[in-house]
Amino acid sequence: MRSRFTRWLSLLTLLLAGAPGQAAPKPRVTQVAQEKKPEPPVDLGALFRFHYQVRTQSFQEQNQAYRNVVLVGDSITEGFEVPQYLPGRRVLNRGIGGDVIGNDLPKDDPRGLLRRLDSSIFDCAATDVFLMIGINDLNSGHTVEMMETGYRELLRRIKTETPRVRVHVESLLPTRGGFAARNAPVREFNSRLRKLAAEYGYDFLDLHALVVDAQGELKAELTADGLHLTPAGYELWRREVLRVMNWSDAAISAPK
Repeated sequence: MRSRFTRWLSLLTLLLAGAPGQAAPKPRVTQVAQEKKPEPPVDLGALFRFHYQVRTQSFQEQNQAYRNVVLVGDSITEGFEVPQYLPGRRVLNRGIGGDVIGNDLPKDDPRGLLRRLDSSIFDCAATDVFLMIGINDLNSGHTVEMMETGYRELLRRIKTETPRVRVHVESLLPTRGGFAARNAPVREFNSRLRKLAAEYGYDFLDLHALVVDAQGELKAELTADGLHLTPAGYELWRREVLRVMNWSDAAISAPK
């Protein structure tokens, strides 16, 4: 009797062990490695167009609040950090990397200072404009003659639209390294700029003479890539702006 009860109890235990509600063993999951999809190529043209649009839109917004001195140009000007080099001054930076004078461009090329004079000069209630543009024209294959034609149109429109604005025509800077081939046309264009400035009654700032070495190239300590300036280069430019504006080196507070 006891033996039969023991066998029955053992059978009941086995049945309960397999009864519903007990955790079933988990199936083994085989992880299938997914092939990594290649990254899509970066659309540099779209990025540039977006940057250009954002910059010009910000110009329009800032024009409602700031006044007086405007720095106009390409990436060399865009890199002139006003809060760092001219703290407290009423200065607007209207530089956009990759920009050109704006004449003789393909229809699908959105660049050109000639196309953005409203947001970059005319709507700024500027008293002074420091203008440096042209190195990217050379990089785009434009001749010095083509550049002179476009620059003349720039100065003509500025003189017509804002006759009281003092324009400081800045020379193009020398280059070095992989950009050194541009130095001969840079010197030729600067010679023409000097004459254009005099023709329109503007002054000419020879920044080229401040940063060139004995070989006619941009001093090595003033550039990291042969084209753009280091902080030491911007410091020389900053001092020239201070001199032209007759500003002391001490910062002043911007008017409310």
